[in-house]
Amino acid sequence: MSIGLQFAGKIDRPEALLEAAKILADERNYHLAGGEGGLKIVLCPLGGELNILWRPEENPAGPWLVRGGCMSTPAGAGLHRAAVELVDNLPIRSLVVEDETGFYRHRDFQRMKEEHFYPWLRTLVDVCRRESGKGVSGMQLCWDLEQYAPEDIPDTVVTPMGRFRLSELVRLTEVGGVEALASRFFLWNGRTHDACFFRNRAINALWEACCFAPSTRSLEDTAVNGAILDDLERAAKLDPSLPLPRGAYREVCALAEREPALPEGPELEEEFAPGYRKGPVTHAVGVLRLTLPGAWLYSWERWENGGGAHLWSGGEDDPVWRVSAYRMREGDARFTDNLATLNGVEGMELKGGALRWGWKEIWEGGERLYQAQCEVIAGPFLYVLTATCTAPGDLGQVAQTIGRICVVSSTARKETIQASKEL
Repeated sequence: MSIGLQFAGKIDRPEALLEAAKILADERNYHLAGGEGGLKIVLCPLGGELNILWRPEENPAGPWLVRGGCMSTPAGAGLHRAAVELVDNLPIRSLVVEDETGFYRHRDFQRMKEEHFYPWLRTLVDVCRRESGKGVSGMQLCWDLEQYAPEDIPDTVVTPMGRFRLSELVRLTEVGGVEALASRFFLWNGRTHDACFFRNRAINALWEACCFAPSTRSLEDTAVNGAILDDLERAAKLDPSLPLPRGAYREVCALAEREPALPEGPELEEEFAPGYRKGPVTHAVGVLRLTLPGAWLYSWERWENGGGAHLWSGGEDDPVWRVSAYRMREGDARFTDNLATLNGVEGMELKGGALRWGWKEIWEGGERLYQAQCEVIAGPFLYVLTATCTAPGDLGQVAQTIGRICVVSSTARKETIQASKEL
């Protein structure tokens, strides 16, 4: 039941469309990425992208056919309006727009919210109302299933805009009406980049992206911390009366070694302090689930032979985790002979699979290290995990992490993804 728009038309040549899109993106502080077959304009977080593809109609000399679209939920009605206006200003001829909200035709922003975005939000609240008080765990709304899963807290729901008690979302709607909840749940609920937009963009980054680590740790931390502070300070200038997460602001200021600059004003009331990544989070690699500290940074390690591994690392003294995934061409996966070279091999049965692991000493750069190696089999899938430590005592922590590994069936994963799409 997502809300969005699609369009199709013709252009003279891709270069002209790219040039016009770049001018518009620069004017409106959007991010543009282009390739041979299309372009993407990022208007805001939470899937706020306008995607356009093109291909020659008959002759490469032109004209070219284009098609594109934008998914407006969960970002909000502001994104929908901005996407429509962006399409209006691109050099696309014979333009045909399919806008389920009707906004492209009537341009009544409040009507669009009341007839489409508010009913969409009420449906989510109804789901929360039905589940409230049942002690449900692992509930997520509008959450990207391709990224980490925050830790479970019963009777709460994970959203890109923070963690809420199910009863709280219901109460917010009943006390302040759906408009009050919309200004907190949608990242872009207003017509323009107003104070609420910058406040909510910062809230999303605090909850979803911020590691609450010093900016000096990495370029990623520098960028995230700085963007949060800039957005909150901008929101305060635009509307000094807007409640802001001032405690989190001061915390990030200290991490960024930046003097607080917010004027006095109201505090945003939240039961849960921002930051999913302050606690453990669970990463998905295929059907494998691996729980690690949320503050650890992720990267893809590319190997010279063309392969690669998922890599997570924390501080200098923390274990470095790598995960590689393989699928058998025929039959189920089996443990490899590499386990015979390890010390203290142990095994564990999993629901839908099994694992074995042990450890050995290795030498890297003249330094003796201790590496745990773990293999997980689940049907045709084989996952090879390593955790490299600087001290033998760290293997105890690694053993605890391995003990929390689990696998999910492919059927269960498909059902989860389908349920998410339906919401």
